[in-house]
Amino acid sequence: MTFNSLPTDKLRSHFRAARRALSDSEQAEAAHALAAHFLSSAAYYHADKLAFFLASDGELSVDLILEAALAAGKQCFLPVADADDYSLRFLSYHGDASELTTNRWGILEPTDSTELPSAELDLVFVPLVACDQHGTRLGMGKGFYDRAFAFTLEAASSPATHPLLVGVAHDCQVSDTALPRQAWDVPLSAIATPSRLIASF
Repeated sequence: MTFNSLPTDKLRSHFRAARRALSDSEQAEAAHALAAHFLSSAAYYHADKLAFFLASDGELSVDLILEAALAAGKQCFLPVADADDYSLRFLSYHGDASELTTNRWGILEPTDSTELPSAELDLVFVPLVACDQHGTRLGMGKGFYDRAFAFTLEAASSPATHPLLVGVAHDCQVSDTALPRQAWDVPLSAIATPSRLIASF
């Protein structure tokens, strides 16, 4: 299938179906494989302020990495989505599930009031529907992450001070052909799958 010729909604349907088709055991195995190699990476080692997400709808879980980061004393944050203006904030999370509440899309979010500006994060795990090997990300279409990290697209913005944006994907979500990218789409810094880490686009 040539994905770059398909409408965006068809692309989303295809890749969402692929990740949903994974069994519970395949999901668990993928999460363990991801954690096993990412926790030994330089990207993780050098990051002190990390933003995670709580997987839903067949997304690859980063819970094991989150647990390890909390145990290591790293500062961990989870996204909170504003349904009115589609903005994204990152609030601190300390591992207590009672601190979480469900948003309008059925995704768990923290209620802690401690917020960190997106520009001050070291590493951000970014959920996605699909991506390609050039760092193009296809999300759910609301633009939350693109808005939160739009500053990285500014000409005067220094890449050296940007958070490392790591797209998290099952191997079946990585397209072999280039996906369409709009001018406002924020590219990923790297892609982490259960089998590999793709970086340096």
